[in-house]
Amino acid sequence: MFIPVIWLLIVMFSFAMTDDETCHEKFEYVFKVIYRLSEVERKLEELSSQEETKQGDTFTRWGMTSCPNGTTLIYDGFVGGSYYNSEGGAANYVCLHKEPTWNDRTVIKSTVNNIYGAEYEVGSSWASIHEHDVPCAVCHVSRSSIYMIPGRNICNEKHILQYSGYLMSGHDSHKSATEFVCVDDQPQALPGTAADRNGRLFYFVYAKCGSLKCPPYEEGKKVTCAVCSF
Repeated sequence: MFIPVIWLLIVMFSFAMTDDETCHEKFEYVFKVIYRLSEVERKLEELSSQEETKQGDTFTRWGMTSCPNGTTLIYDGFVGGSYYNSEGGAANYVCLHKEPTWNDRTVIKSTVNNIYGAEYEVGSSWASIHEHDVPCAVCHVSRSSIYMIPGRNICNEKHILQYSGYLMSGHDSHKSATEFVCVDDQPQALPGTAADRNGRLFYFVYAKCGSLKCPPYEEGKKVTCAVCSF
């Protein structure tokens, strides 16, 4: 508070020691001023708290159920998307919440689009998670800007590395297009999901020389990535 409570008690005690009407009027005036100042301070604190909440940005950490140090987990879940070989559907991956809520529980078997889970298609590179389902986490960071660098696993100078990994997407021979996302280089898999059910798929992205300049890129190497904030 602007006026410490101890000073308020001292003022109250000093005025209580006399029955003079003027002193009591002064006490009432001082009390009202202190009360108004405390109300102003309270409102300023509320505004400051709201402003802090607005600051920052969010990002999805693909392949993990937790957020990096210094960030806050908003929710974790698992990756979903359109079927890998569908001719239509949506192109992006989404991080589905693991505890869904529903407005309409009506089951409709004939629909214009479906959403599936997602699997790693990574072969021996990450053999322990091959064909397993992919988790994800949505994170909040206090810094105002987030960006992903394809082709580097470090950030620009003075920027903060949130996580590094490998650029991944669907296979370029499949009908359904996908986005490029940065999957953590220490990926997790959802437990009990080793069955090959396909859905949305994650493949490593390899450099292909030609229109892609080599050097600096090198034919057949996995492209790295970094998620950074500043």
